[in-house]
Amino acid sequence: MKRFITALSVLLLLATLMSCLKPDPIEDDTSIEITYLDLMETIGFARDVVVHESKVFVAASQAGNQIWDVSGDEPVKVFQHNFTSKPALRVAVEPESRLFFTFDRAQIYFKLLNQEFTAFDPVYDIHGVQIETAENSGLIGSGSNEDMIARQLNDSLVALYVIDRTSDDGFKQYYFNHQTHEPDMIYDQEFQYWEPNNVGTSTGGINLGMDMRDSLVAIAHDELGLGLYRLDVVELDTLSVIDTPGETMEVQFYKNYLLSANNMAGMSVFALGEDNNSLTHLADIEVSGWVKQISIWNDIAILSCGENGIFLVDLSDPEYPRVDQAIDAGYTYRTVVANDIIYAATREGVKRYQIADR
Repeated sequence: MKRFITALSVLLLLATLMSCLKPDPIEDDTSIEITYLDLMETIGFARDVVVHESKVFVAASQAGNQIWDVSGDEPVKVFQHNFTSKPALRVAVEPESRLFFTFDRAQIYFKLLNQEFTAFDPVYDIHGVQIETAENSGLIGSGSNEDMIARQLNDSLVALYVIDRTSDDGFKQYYFNHQTHEPDMIYDQEFQYWEPNNVGTSTGGINLGMDMRDSLVAIAHDELGLGLYRLDVVELDTLSVIDTPGETMEVQFYKNYLLSANNMAGMSVFALGEDNNSLTHLADIEVSGWVKQISIWNDIAILSCGENGIFLVDLSDPEYPRVDQAIDAGYTYRTVVANDIIYAATREGVKRYQIADR
């Protein structure tokens, strides 16, 4: 009897050990392989990040705006500038015109980048004195800015679309016309510049995030859900306004769908209707974090979730989104994907992750 009990105990022990050696089933279900590459230490919190070819543009809060070069073995910071003592919150670059935009809570700032995208492009007079006027750099806009998108309309016209928290003119459009300044009594040489003009449009609510596809504009309206609009010259024609769980912080077009980041309520998926003039709710998915922003890699939604880092959601079947895995990236504000690399703007700096299918 004792031998039987001893043998049974050994079998139970082996079964327990074998069960402990089984791989995590969550890992088995993941379809994406993530490899941590490096950290770009921005000193201030990295609040936003944009990538153009080998250059990375960062809004680094109190550390101002930075440009990094990632063409070598390691990222190198090549430029830093503070427009103001207020924290830099967002950044945008229109590469064809080389216009650079950033904002803090009070103003929007713009500059012309040099041809290498490594610094601002200075303008000098014939005596070698740098010209600093509203013609080649300046500030525009009002406070409470939340999001912006820069787009070239033609060779001589660039549009900057900005949303803020004010409901009466919460969708602002700034148009930059390419001009030539002829020599005069002040400046003794010709130089090129971009002249801004603006119009404002009411959205009827608080505005926190936006995305654009051709003439379609999607805007996150906080507790009022999200709105789908068509931009007709300077007016916004309302196509659909729909409620979402939680507070809508950000929106992202994905194929024939619109995704919304719903803060503590996770992410929602909406189908775009015929002629893109309506929205139909398809699915919701919750993650262990408050979803603030969404970027896309193939059929994967990359969710920035504040202190809970990053979550990857598989959208191969948009009606049934599935959490693929979490990335312990620390406090994450926003992400962008370029050349199969996730650039995560975090409180430690910009973290880079290689992303690939398994």
